[in-house]
Amino acid sequence: MDGRREFLNEDLKTWCQAEGIEQQVTAPCSPLQNGMAERMNHTLVKLGRAMLIAAKLPEFLWEPAIAHASYVWNHTYTVALPKETPYQRWYGKRPSVAHFQEFGMPVWILTQGQNVPCKLLPKSKRKAYVGYNDGSDSILYYNVKSRKILASHNHKNNGI
Repeated sequence: MDGRREFLNEDLKTWCQAEGIEQQVTAPCSPLQNGMAERMNHTLVKLGRAMLIAAKLPEFLWEPAIAHASYVWNHTYTVALPKETPYQRWYGKRPSVAHFQEFGMPVWILTQGQNVPCKLLPKSKRKAYVGYNDGSDSILYYNVKSRKILASHNHKNNGI
């Protein structure tokens, strides 16, 4: 790992020791010494860029795009782990992919109960899906009007 502060802390050091992981710090300004991690970062950035372009979403949404790419990567088989996924190796169980959605796809967010002035107005609004909300069944979506990422469990995607 490089010598940045987020990697050099007691919590991580204690966890690594408990898991039998030896920490080695690379020389400053030498990403080639950390080639495997740098290659993965490069791959995730390429995937995130492709998803943003395909979904025609703004560049500032790069973080959820890369997080989504990482989420999908960890739930799928790789050359390094041909018989199990990274998720399966970490948690000891096969992951479900039934909830997977395409980054940027249209999702309909229910607005019912949010002071809808007339019962004949639409009860949902179209937004863009940008990720999963950890620890819940809700999703993250992009609201173009407010330029914010919000969470909702009252949603429906276009394809289902």
